[in-house]
Amino acid sequence: MTYKAKTTITPDNEVAVVLSPETLKSLGIVAGDELDITTAGKAVILRSLAEAEKSRKIQTATENVFNRWDKVFTELAKGADSDK
Repeated sequence: MTYKAKTTITPDNEVAVVLSPETLKSLGIVAGDELDITTAGKAVILRSLAEAEKSRKIQTATENVFNRWDKVFTELAKGADSDK
């Protein structure tokens, strides 16, 4: 999905991105929300801070599982290769 936004230059020579109320509503963002803003190449990822924290916790848990069971997963993968 693509949303249109306006950019403006502030008196402090910063760039501000202005999103319409409809865009914010579709993203589940309301006035007063704290936001996590991440860049990936030329893309800007905007999400609520609560969602970003939840995502980080899931990522950490996933990494912990894979780190703990790395040898098992490696052996399982070898078995799958020999089945071909």
